[in-house]
Amino acid sequence: MNPIDQDISQRFRNGDPDALHAVVTCCQNTVFRIGLKLFANQDDAKDFCQDVFLHAFEKRGRYDPKRPLEPWLYRVALNFGRGRLRRKRSLSLIDADAFQHVDDRAVRDLVEEERRVAVQKSLMQLKSNYRECLLLRFECDLKLEEIAGVLEIPLSTVKTRLRRAMAAFKERYIADGGDYADEL
Repeated sequence: MNPIDQDISQRFRNGDPDALHAVVTCCQNTVFRIGLKLFANQDDAKDFCQDVFLHAFEKRGRYDPKRPLEPWLYRVALNFGRGRLRRKRSLSLIDADAFQHVDDRAVRDLVEEERRVAVQKSLMQLKSNYRECLLLRFECDLKLEEIAGVLEIPLSTVKTRLRRAMAAFKERYIADGGDYADEL
């Protein structure tokens, strides 16, 4: 998807509903994936996605339209997710009901689903600051400098967190019985 242009960013800041629609269209998949990684449940991720866009629109006065909108939106999503996780306290690692409806899919689809669940489980066991760096890098496809901006931390800290996050993920994934070579 193309980045959000300056005109849409400014209109979003001014409260234009059409600009909000354009922002949602452009960013909803990424925000949903962030929610899915944070909450490990599709229903919670859908609710999270809707709530993030409503919250961002309410807080649009804090957005500087001279800067790219996507990193600001992802920071809003992460902060909103942190708050929701703090309130939730008892987070289930896997929603077992979501994976009970195996129909006549091919074996490779089942294996892929099991791998995805194992990756999700390992991610959920990481420190939140490691998980956030991994999400921004690999789900949002942000550059290291952009991650530093979203998290409001120095670039060197981003590099350190990503290195440590990858090592921690690898250790956790292997400990959970995963074959890390498959994930490279």
